[in-house]
Amino acid sequence: MVLGAALTAGLAASESYRAAAVVLNAGGGQATSARYSVQCSIGEIGQVTTAPAPKVVAKSGRVGQLLELTSLTLLADPAIIPEMRQSQLAGQAIVDDASRLILRGGDLFWRPESGLAVSIDPQGLLTAGNVYQPSSGWVEGRFPGVVARINLSILNTGDDDFGLYAHDQIPDPWQVGFFGEHNPAGQANADPDGDGQINFAEFMAGVSPTNSASRFVLEIADLPDLPTQKFVIFSPRLADRSYTVEYSLDLVAGFQPLADGGQIDFGETRFVLDPEATEPSKFYRVKIALP
Repeated sequence: MVLGAALTAGLAASESYRAAAVVLNAGGGQATSARYSVQCSIGEIGQVTTAPAPKVVAKSGRVGQLLELTSLTLLADPAIIPEMRQSQLAGQAIVDDASRLILRGGDLFWRPESGLAVSIDPQGLLTAGNVYQPSSGWVEGRFPGVVARINLSILNTGDDDFGLYAHDQIPDPWQVGFFGEHNPAGQANADPDGDGQINFAEFMAGVSPTNSASRFVLEIADLPDLPTQKFVIFSPRLADRSYTVEYSLDLVAGFQPLADGGQIDFGETRFVLDPEATEPSKFYRVKIALP
C-alpha cells in the first residue's frame, strides 16, 4: 500500500456532536463542525479553539484541555460614575495554566447591590442609580466556577432630584434625614406633624417637620405708649438665613417691604418696628431666603 502526502480520518460522532474529518499533514489542517473549529499543526505548541462555550486549549501531545479558572478580577470603566450615567463592566480571569483570559461584559452574569444600578444590559453596560449623596456599592460578577465583586462610587450631581423628593425646592438630604427614602410624608406640601406648616415652610424656617412644637412663630405686639406703632415679632431667627418683613393693606394687591423702623434681636427672636401702624387693617408676613 502506498500512502499519499496526507493522512485522513473518518467522521467522529456521538449523541451530542458530529465532527468533520480531521486532517493531519506537515502543514497542519482544520476540523470544523456547526459547534466548533480546531486548528491542529504538528510541531506547534498548541492552538486555541473557538466556540460559544466551553473554551478549549489544544496542546502538543494532548487531544485538548478544558480551561479551569482559578481567580476572577472585575473591571469597570469608569469606576466613579455620576448618577444616572453609564459604566462598562468586564472581567479578567487567571487560568490554571497561569494564562490570562479577558472576559467581555456579556460573558459574565452580573448582580448589583440594591439601589446601586438602574440596570445592567446583556453586554455588561451598567446605568448608575439616582442618589441623594455620594454613595458606593458593589457589583457581583459570576463566570462558571468563579465569583468576584467590584466596588463602584456614584457621584451626586443634583441636590433636588431624588425619587419622590425631586424638584420640590427642598434639598434631598434634608428630606431623607427626617423621613428616610421615598416617604410620602417627606414631600414638600405634606404636614406630618400637624402644626399647620408644610415641610417646605419648615425647611425654609429651619425648624423640625416632625415636631409640632418646633415651628416658625409670627406675632404682632401693640406699644401702649405709642399707639401708632407696632412690633412685628418672629422666631426663630437663624444666622444662615435673611429675613424681610412685608406688609399689605389689600391682600389682592399683594405685599411690599415694611419701611425701616429699626429692629432688635434677642437670641433667636427678632423685633421689627412698624412706625406707621395706623391703618385699620394691615397684614404682615416674613419672607425668608437662603444664601
